Amino acid sequence: MMKIRKFLKDKSGSGGPLILAIVLGCILLSTVMFENARLMIVAQGIRDAVQSAVIDVATQNWDEAYAGLREGYSGGYQLSENEWYRNITNGNIYGRLQKVLALQYENGQYVKYAGENVEYRLSDLTVDVSNAPLAPSNPNGISQLTATGTITVAVPLSFGFGHLPDMKITMRFQSVYIPKF
Repeated sequence: MMKIRKFLKDKSGSGGPLILAIVLGCILLSTVMFENARLMIVAQGIRDAVQSAVIDVATQNWDEAYAGLREGYSGGYQLSENEWYRNITNGNIYGRLQKVLALQYENGQYVKYAGENVEYRLSDLTVDVSNAPLAPSNPNGISQLTATGTITVAVPLSFGFGHLPDMKITMRFQSVYIPKF
């Protein structure tokens, strides 16, 4: 501690490069922290929008799955002549995301622009809507109408001057209808 104090009190000018190095280190560290915060905000906004779209799909299917029947004892099925067929849909999640997030479709991906720069890309959406069982044999283990899936998000980094790869994450989502008791 005494050496550092002596070094800082030295008037010979050798402390200038050290102070410059400390300031540049602080700037670099704050830049990394701000970039991390930007990536977290973008990812959270996308997650919220995707979750909202999936909840819309589950809500859209709820009416078909539980139309006027006791909850837990029916699924989204419809009788056609002598056969039951599944009457639920995966919905148009990309269409909903296009409206909410102002996305553009390019080369098999949905892209969000901030001016002329790409803010993020969405791709590889998979959605599976699991139908509730038709008259389950075990009422205690009833599975509900569930929408699950994944989407890949790629966010270009503004830190690193284009030399660093995009941040790519695969987001998982789930929406389950839970009856009120």
